[in-house]
Amino acid sequence: MRFTYSIPEILDFRDDFYCRPRRKHLPLEKCLDDFMESNAFEKRRSACFRCPQGRRNRENFSEGNDD
Repeated sequence: MRFTYSIPEILDFRDDFYCRPRRKHLPLEKCLDDFMESNAFEKRRSACFRCPQGRRNRENFSEGNDD
C-alpha cells in the first residue's frame, strides 16, 4: 500500500522539517548534506541512503533555485 502526502515547498537552508527516518526535526541544510554524502559514497547503513523524503527535498530545493 502506498501513502501519499504533501510536503510544503522548502526553499531555504534554515527551514526545519520533520525527518521521518531519523524521527526528529532537522534543518534542510543537514538533510541535503547527509542525503548527498550517503548516496555519493554509498553509505548503505545511513538513514539517508536512498531516502525518498531527502530526494524530494533536494528536488524541491533545486526547482526553487533555478536562475
